[in-house]
Amino acid sequence: MRAGILMKVSIFKIAACAAVALTASVASAGDDVLYWMVDSGATITTDSESNPQTTATISEFFANIGDYFPDISTGEGSAFAARVRVTGGNITEDTFLDLYIPGSGVDVGGGAYGVEFDTVGGYWGAGVPTGNQSPSGDYSAGTPEYSFIVELGNIDSSDKWTTVATSAAKAYSDLGDYIHQTFDINPGQIAVWTPAQFTAVPEPSGGLLTLMGVALLALRRKRLVEVA
Repeated sequence: MRAGILMKVSIFKIAACAAVALTASVASAGDDVLYWMVDSGATITTDSESNPQTTATISEFFANIGDYFPDISTGEGSAFAARVRVTGGNITEDTFLDLYIPGSGVDVGGGAYGVEFDTVGGYWGAGVPTGNQSPSGDYSAGTPEYSFIVELGNIDSSDKWTTVATSAAKAYSDLGDYIHQTFDINPGQIAVWTPAQFTAVPEPSGGLLTLMGVALLALRRKRLVEVA
């Protein structure tokens, strides 16, 4: 499954700067599209028991990911990527914005795998330099209002996603400058949401893991007593 997604993302990277021929299968007039990307200028702040608060560029953070997430595999078949999580409204399960692949249409469900970090035209990031295009019209209204969070993560060879850092949540109403109708044939001329600051997902500390273990053991004993 992931091979096909990676192929589509590769097509996207090659064609990102070219004009896109719109078809009826891509989107109907009036659909909102969020333009977003993560570039090399963004930083990640970490704060954990083993790594006191520090700030590093994304590339530095990825290069030393083992210091923060020892269980993450960065071997062959793994990659770092970015995706947009949607929260608020009536959402009760993991929801991510889909991705538009120029020349291929909307990759429904592909947003969960995100866009891989790579170098394109001398720029490094996810969706650089013109931005990713994600249909967002389904989340233009809601009570409470929908919000968007850019997540950075690692995908291993078995397609397992591990979130390593997140941006601050932005309400739909705050992203008006980056939301446009339909898919733009000249994306290089519009504003792109480019979060500049991320916070590393905290790793469980030894003390926290101990407390969790004690709590689970107490719960198990309570259930055994009730059964007896």
